[in-house]
Amino acid sequence: MKRSVNFSFHHMVRIPEPELMEDPTQVESYANADFETAHSFLIRKFQDRLPQRFVPESILDLGCGPGDMSSRLYLQFPMANFTFLDGSEFMLDLCKKRMDTLDSEKRNNKIDFKKELIQDFVPESPYDLVFSNSLLHHIHDPFQFWGAIQRSIHNDSFIFISDLMRPDSLTQTNQLIERYANNEPEILKRDFYNSLLAAYRIEEVKEMLEIVRLDTKLNVEPVTDRHWICYTKPR
Repeated sequence: MKRSVNFSFHHMVRIPEPELMEDPTQVESYANADFETAHSFLIRKFQDRLPQRFVPESILDLGCGPGDMSSRLYLQFPMANFTFLDGSEFMLDLCKKRMDTLDSEKRNNKIDFKKELIQDFVPESPYDLVFSNSLLHHIHDPFQFWGAIQRSIHNDSFIFISDLMRPDSLTQTNQLIERYANNEPEILKRDFYNSLLAAYRIEEVKEMLEIVRLDTKLNVEPVTDRHWICYTKPR
């Protein structure tokens, strides 16, 4: 039976966007955008919440996109085996190119790039670390996302997810565009606008976690005026 969730929208209703970025111009614009401030901040939040002396042997990056976050993960855990998954061939190609620029000499780790939709992804074995940034808001059925997470973990896996948070109104959405994308190309402004409208709110994410019974395992919290993070609770 297909699970469903009846969100009570006290705020702006979610407007889904396409699941995959497959327009080359759109992909190139996204890949060339300046995410340094936001991504550095989110990686610091990730590092702050990792268990002490945590050294994962296997890492899954769900929805790796053009690889900016992927490269940061790789540099932090250079000896781990990595799986980078994305449904867009253009995105995956950009991720491969970015990873090729990193120094990989004298490293014996295995790197897999998988062009797959998350609903089709069945890992051969679970991962020690499952990471995902800005994927959930692209998924029309959010339970396909959480299903992929659940298929990819073991009891001691660490999960870290970050994504955008839907604003309360179109006015607030436009203010965020002006604040964070004012100098970006129009195509990127439009993507950011659509992504904000497609994003989930904290209370919606919490309700999803209750339904899939991950609420006792994962914390969810807002970390900026437009981002939330979800991560494995400390033991």
